[in-house]
Amino acid sequence: MAFSAGFDFTEARAALALSQAIYGAPAIPVPTPDPAALGWTKVDALSPSGPTLLDNLWQIWRSDAAPNRYALVVRGTVDTDASILADLLFPLVDARLELTLDIGGATLDIPFHLARAETGSAVIAGTHLGFTLSLLLMLLTTDRPLLATLARLSLLPGTELLVTGHSQGASIATLATSFLRHASGPFAPFRTLSTKTYVLAPAKPGNDHYAADYAAIAGMAGFGWTLASTQGWVPQVPFTLQGPGDLNTPNPLRAYAGETMPDSDPRVAAMALTAATAAEAAQVQALAYARATVDRLKTDLAAIRLAPDALPGGAATPVPGTALSPALDTLLSRLQLSLNYAPAGALVPLFARPGGNPEDPKDYFWQHHLGNYWIYLQEQYGDL
Repeated sequence: MAFSAGFDFTEARAALALSQAIYGAPAIPVPTPDPAALGWTKVDALSPSGPTLLDNLWQIWRSDAAPNRYALVVRGTVDTDASILADLLFPLVDARLELTLDIGGATLDIPFHLARAETGSAVIAGTHLGFTLSLLLMLLTTDRPLLATLARLSLLPGTELLVTGHSQGASIATLATSFLRHASGPFAPFRTLSTKTYVLAPAKPGNDHYAADYAAIAGMAGFGWTLASTQGWVPQVPFTLQGPGDLNTPNPLRAYAGETMPDSDPRVAAMALTAATAAEAAQVQALAYARATVDRLKTDLAAIRLAPDALPGGAATPVPGTALSPALDTLLSRLQLSLNYAPAGALVPLFARPGGNPEDPKDYFWQHHLGNYWIYLQEQYGDL
């Protein structure tokens, strides 16, 4: 049976329990439900034994009561340089990319589509570079790449996939949902999966055009829910700097084709120039940092291998990770000079009580902990 549209407390509870379990540590300030007690079992055969180069980890779980129901759980940020690096790769990159891999002389085309095509638009959907790169590495690397797992699940009749994650993992899970719903070419069977997403405390995953696309494919239909605390700071970042270049055209400053409006009000133009100057310095710095960082990551690809079953069409032997270098070059070539981030998904607000950790004043993640999310979820939505 396919998922039903609409918010469901039982599904949200399972998503929260699974998102905490992947950390392998107890929640604070109160325990969250145990996935096993809720009837979920981890599927080791479909879950990687270790993380990616950016320390992204995910797991596949299966419902004991509904054997055709699985969950994809993406871990949030952990205290490692690689994991934090993914959060700090701020620039937006085009959300719709055509990637190419050279595998032993054979060319493999990978439609990496996280949004609809917007031909002719001055502004197009963009996604957070760090989270986008995280998803790409999850799909193609580790001993059990996500791409191969999704292919196996799509072959099973009537598969339902609950997609979830917390914090950084929530943002990546949101992008993974977009990848599934926009799947095309060799990945088209992924669209047959009955997918429903509950993410908790995500950082903003993309710009306003991406958020609009996600609303259309998941949120508006009741299949893409975002749980966010009104006192948490993580859903408020990355910092958003909107400049004149982020506005759709035509507008009072630019015509549709991009040229300056000849009769623009000089006062409006002066204000826009001030805003553009303020935003451009941060945008240029973010782009320079991203390019330098991804170039360094490319050297680390030599230490990994791409599993053959992760690649469309398959391969005879594991492929050197350096085969991903052209894909990373493509990402770098499609960076946007923009930091105009927006939340995505149908919002489930958790009205939180202001304050910090009474036992640790330096706990700046207090309002971000899933233990607090569990308290508020029960209080405010437990009767649904």
